[in-house]
Amino acid sequence: MKKIRIILIVILILIILVTLTIKILFKESPKIENKIINEIKDYGYVLEDNKSSLYKQYFDELVILLKEEDVNEEEYVKLITKLFISDFYNLDNKTTKNDIGGTQFIYSSAKDNMILEASNTIYKYIENNLDNKRKQDLPVVSNITIDSIENTTYKYNDIEDDKAYVVSVSWEYTNDLDYQKKADITFIHEDNKLSIVEIK
Repeated sequence: MKKIRIILIVILILIILVTLTIKILFKESPKIENKIINEIKDYGYVLEDNKSSLYKQYFDELVILLKEEDVNEEEYVKLITKLFISDFYNLDNKTTKNDIGGTQFIYSSAKDNMILEASNTIYKYIENNLDNKRKQDLPVVSNITIDSIENTTYKYNDIEDDKAYVVSVSWEYTNDLDYQKKADITFIHEDNKLSIVEIK
């Protein structure tokens, strides 16, 4: 009887230890909820409080532009290019490698692929900053220049947009850490907005 009690106590202790180990190893990282401080409801764009001052400036300009009755598409595509670059390539304000910037400007059916590719490339080595103690040097976008805009016809899956845009853009960082500084970005129409389908 005594042996059975000892065996049961040992089993109980093992179960408790295994349960605690599993909880420690597989606990989910706390999610940081960013506060929405502005939004453009008709387009589904939101501005969160963790964005850079450059991004906030461009977002304010976009709010004004999209209130116009007849929106100038070239100005619109310039602004969303700047918003995308100032968020996607600005890594310093990202909390984890899964905190991918600029996703609200990606074509909806291309978003998952873009997030996966980003988390395996440019975002791969971002250290976790949930405790605000990260010492890693990460890029901060400081200036963006639209080099050219071209109208083009672009086929994506079964959709052909003969009023698509290709924007050539270049940008600078506060510190040059040897990150990408130029891209050609293709936008096509998606409902009432323009969305990114390709980045070269």
